[in-house]
Amino acid sequence: MKVVGHVPGKELLKSFKRVEEVLSLGIGVEIQLASEILDRFTLKDFGALRKLIGNRTVTVHAPFLDLNPGATDSLVLKATRKRFKETLVAAKILEAETIVFHTGYHPAKVDPIYEEWFERAVETFEEVAERTPCPVALENVFDRSPVHLERLLESLPPKVGVCIDVGHLNLFSEVPLSDWIERFKGRIFEFHVHDNGGEKDEHAPIGSGKLDLDVFFSLLEKIPDNYIFNLENKSVDDIKSSLEVLRRKTEWHYR
Repeated sequence: MKVVGHVPGKELLKSFKRVEEVLSLGIGVEIQLASEILDRFTLKDFGALRKLIGNRTVTVHAPFLDLNPGATDSLVLKATRKRFKETLVAAKILEAETIVFHTGYHPAKVDPIYEEWFERAVETFEEVAERTPCPVALENVFDRSPVHLERLLESLPPKVGVCIDVGHLNLFSEVPLSDWIERFKGRIFEFHVHDNGGEKDEHAPIGSGKLDLDVFFSLLEKIPDNYIFNLENKSVDDIKSSLEVLRRKTEWHYR
């Protein structure tokens, strides 16, 4: 297990301070490449960020607001694919070990046009997989079950796997976490780990909400530990709190 902490794009726009604070905890970073970052950062800026991170693990979260990899609107689809291409350039400079993407799936919006959406989403992620040497992880967001992600993976190369977001599962999934892990146990590239009270996406420290930690960590013991464990909390203090829980619940220790 490689542990990283979340660095929001809005913090990165201000300075690299948040990156330094997360690194000071003895872990790596997941860089959220919001569209504003892609607009404003130069290749030199990404190079400076890579140098700051040093030999720590770095992963990248692709932009997702306003984007849809399976959009039926040709302009939205074009913009999404352009942003994804820009993400791949940044990820290469950052030497990212994994790139996380949202699929754009939302039941209320996508189900009425599902087959058309699915075909375009597959085309988008096929192009992503062809252009990047590192693993690609598709994240659950509003998914009620694993079926849509599973169908996408069946149509994509092995370098495309999943990022299981346990906080999102706690809010939206109609099936237990055990089903998700069993379904994808051979292709889980990353976990996004945060907690909530079951009503809104709080991104709170683990152990402060309704996530059953005993069940979660017992499930992790049943799968290979070659995944990224991203503590996707809002503040450095929250990441530190989650780290303490992780240390108590597993054999992981600060480097």
